[in-house]
Formats: sequence, structure tokens, C-alpha cells
Amino acid sequence: MQSETRFNYIPFLALFLLVFVSRLPFLSAGYGIEEDSWGIALAAFHTKLSGIYEPSRFPGHPVQELIYSALWGKGPVIFNGLSAFFSAIAAVYFARILQYLNFRHYFIAGLAFAFVPIVYISSTYTIDFMWSEAFVLMSFYSLLRNRLILCGLLLGLAVGCRITCGVMIIPFLIILWENNDLKKNFLSLLKICVPMVIVVFFVFLPLILQFGTSFFMYYDQFPYPPLSKVFYKMSLGVFGFIGCISILVFIIIAILNRKRSINGDLFIDGLPKKILFISFLIIVLYIISYFRLPQKSGYMLPIVPFVIILFAYYLNSVQFRILCFTLIVSSFIFSINLTDKLRGAEYSSAAVSFVVSGQEIFFDPLTGPICSDYSKRLQKIKYTSEVISKSSGLNNKTVIISGWWYNEIMVTLIGSKRDPNIIFEPYIPESKMKGYTGQGYEIVYLSEQNIYNDLMYQMDVTDAIAKPF
Repeated sequence: MQSETRFNYIPFLALFLLVFVSRLPFLSAGYGIEEDSWGIALAAFHTKLSGIYEPSRFPGHPVQELIYSALWGKGPVIFNGLSAFFSAIAAVYFARILQYLNFRHYFIAGLAFAFVPIVYISSTYTIDFMWSEAFVLMSFYSLLRNRLILCGLLLGLAVGCRITCGVMIIPFLIILWENNDLKKNFLSLLKICVPMVIVVFFVFLPLILQFGTSFFMYYDQFPYPPLSKVFYKMSLGVFGFIGCISILVFIIIAILNRKRSINGDLFIDGLPKKILFISFLIIVLYIISYFRLPQKSGYMLPIVPFVIILFAYYLNSVQFRILCFTLIVSSFIFSINLTDKLRGAEYSSAAVSFVVSGQEIFFDPLTGPICSDYSKRLQKIKYTSEVISKSSGLNNKTVIISGWWYNEIMVTLIGSKRDPNIIFEPYIPESKMKGYTGQGYEIVYLSEQNIYNDLMYQMDVTDAIAKPF
């Protein structure tokens, strides 16, 4: 472990500034690519308006959502800027963890973590991934420094941002456990768990008062996605094309290194076996969690620092620095994304396209995941504006099934004069559709939302009742 020497803050300040500044060009394109990110903005508006906390989706993310509600009206740059801020904090504390473990290349490791595509992208829009990851890494650092009460408080805040962070209590307690001292183990457990439970109770109290325990749920709206999408999101969607190729190559090299007994050379005092074990454990726990609901690459973000720790143990100095370089550049080249003109990304003339699971995909060596994500955000903003403009010219009473466009449309309409004869709905069941038609409404749906409206309610009637917008 790190000796008690004078702390040099300069590399960590440099790391913070590098990471934070790198996010600035991407903060202005609305609240993000995901409907959940716009849902957070919409819930913040409703909370501010009513004074009653409204979660963007269950089981709630109250730490982030309540702060955003207090900041409502500041605009997407401020909302997204907080994600950028927490990404810089996460990178700094990951580097501090490695420095505390006497790892030689803690700075480049922190930089590599910050530029892994899923981390970089999640740092530029309104979502909870980087908030929760920052609190987890701060909590982990506090644990290593034996600041157990602070560790519990920070882990409680992480759970308040994203409830799945609660699984981190398992590896934390493994680190604390000492075989021959049950009393000390019990006291250490209390020092972490009691403050964590107190924080979690108070941040979730607004939900408990409104919904009892029924808020403790999640939505699995649609059928399990095709395995091609599942594996894409957990691999290419996390590390990018270059990152995935590099990881596969260095896994082979790490296996060879192990046979040659080149283990842990970059850790001056060696890596504690418990840290090695819990790194594997955390990766396994989050992979299991991901397969239960494999909807977003962001669900795999918590494994990224522990993947880097494992490579730090099994690679030598040159190998590790090459790995970090490939993880950094993976955000900027070789993008793989949708070609869809409404919600796809822009691509260069060097791109090639192909079809996977019924969707056309492009592979472009000249654009990277971060630029693809940004162009997708701009495309979605453009389409949303077109929908709003076209709907304002409708003369008939109309219901528009908006699906995953609903949150973005509703946020965009805030402050605008609304036509009461035009109703936007996310998804609607057959009974409600017939109710609307009985009142003289025409029902239309946005692109692809006829398919997903039927999937949502396990029916096959949308095309019979509604028509394309």
C-alpha cells in the first residue's frame, strides 16, 4: 500500500482537467441519445412544477433526479456538464486507488478509463451512470484508506444514483474480512452498512412515502433482444471496435505472461490477492445482472475500472501502456452504428454497411463512437422538431403514439403553446385506442412505434387502428 508521503495533487488536477475539458464539445446536443435521459429532464420539470418528487423511471434515482429538479431551467449544458464533472471525479479516484496500491502507471490508467467509449459517451449527457460510478470509486478509495464510515456514506449515495450499486457491498466486505477476528469484522461491517442504510433510507424516503415498497421494481418493456444485440452492447458498445480487438489480444498475452510468472510487476509491492479476487467477482456480478436485462451498454460500465486493474496485474509495462493507448483511441475511430436516417449516426464515404438482426449497420474507420453518438443526438433533435412542427399544422383531433420519442418531444414542448386537440402518448393499449377513436380522434404513430406499441401490450392491433404519421 501507499506510504504516508506528501500528496502530489498536480497529476490528479491535470487528469481532472483533461477529462472534463474533453467532454465540453459534446454537452450542447440536448439531454442525450436515450429516452431515459430526456425522461430525467421531464421528471425534473414535473418535480419542480409540483413540488412533489417524480422519478423518471422506477426504482428511481433520487440523488441525481432531485438535484436536477432543483436545477431545472438551467438547460442541457448544465445537466450534461454534471455528468462530465462526475466522470472527471471518477477518473481521478480510479487513479488514486491505483496510486494507493502503488501502481506505476496510475495516470495513464485513469486516462484510459475516462476514454473507454461507454465512459466517454456516458459523460456527455444526462444519465446516472457516471454519477453512480464516481461515488462507487470514491467509496472504494475510502475503504482502502480504512475510512469505513465515509465509505458507507458514499456507497449510499451511489445506490441513491443507481440502485444496482448496492451489489458492491459484497466485494467491499470481502476486502474487510479477517479470518481470526469476528468482532473486528462485525464492527467494520456496521461502520459501512449503518451509514449506507441511513443514506439510502433518506434519499429513497420520498419514494417510500408515495409508493410504499411498490417502487422497488424495474420495467422490462419489450421481449429479450436478439443475442447479436446483447453481445454487441456488452462488448463493442462498451469498449469500441479497437478496444475489443485490443482486449482480446491482451487476454492472450496475459495468459502467456502468467505462464512466464510476470505477474503484478507494475505494482511496487504486489497487488493484494483480495483486490485481484474482487475484481473478477465484480465483473462476474455485473455480467450476470446485465444478462437479466441487456438493454443498454451502460449497464456494463461498472466493470471497466476492474477490467483495467486485471490487465494492470497481468501485463508488463509496455503491454499495459499499449492497451491504455488503444482504449483511448477507441473512442475516436472505427465506429459501428445504425444507418437509420431518423435515429442513426452520420458516417463517412469510407464506411461499409451490412444488416444485423434486421437493422442496417455501418462500419466506419474514420469516425469514432463519441462522434457517432453526438451525430445521433443531433439527428434525433432534428426529427423531434419536425414532428412538433408537422403536428402543429394538423386540423383534426389527433393522438400521436410517440414511443421512445415521447420524452424528448414533451421536454421540447415545455414552454410552448399546446394545441389541446393534439395528444402525444408514449404507448397505448387497445382499449385506450378504441376510446380515443370513439371520441373522434385519429390515431397515428411515429416511425417503428406501431411495432413497439404492439410489443408493449402483447397485441397485434396497432396497424388496424392507427396509421403512420
